[in-house]
Amino acid sequence: MSEQPPPGNYPPPGNNPPPGGYPPPGSYPPPGGNYPPGGYQQPGQYPPAAPKNTLGIIALVLAILGILTSWTIVGGVVLGLLAVVLGFMGRSKFKKGTATNGSVSLISIILGVIAILLSIALVVFGVGLFNSIGGKDYLDCINDAGNSQSARDDCNSEFQRNVEDRYGVTIEPTP
Repeated sequence: MSEQPPPGNYPPPGNNPPPGGYPPPGSYPPPGGNYPPGGYQQPGQYPPAAPKNTLGIIALVLAILGILTSWTIVGGVVLGLLAVVLGFMGRSKFKKGTATNGSVSLISIILGVIAILLSIALVVFGVGLFNSIGGKDYLDCINDAGNSQSARDDCNSEFQRNVEDRYGVTIEPTP
């Protein structure tokens, strides 16, 4: 008794393509000897490795977070400094050949410096604005008031009047 293959959709006999996806016999070399591009790689050639620079990527993330939170000292200055330091470390690894993507480190250094400068500029602007509406006088008044709650309330009222007079903004007291 001979075993029959299970019923299915099989190609007709005699037209079976060669195994492994090879072209049929007699079709190579093509006329004129023009082989398709690509072909086999020469020994010792490997496809290029994917870019890797873990320190640079971490530095880039910190630099972006530093810019997004540059209105705070922690966000802009601290994260910016971390980004710059890690960026230089990643750049050093790139120069030694252990990292393949030095541009990420360079971008993180630049963005880290921008985060630091932006944060410093915003803090200087904020302090200047605070002083322009009588912030220094307010702090002096609070220091002079000591533990007296009524004197502190007077300082708060005076500061509130200064802001309202200068900018026309009404500040609601907090409960």
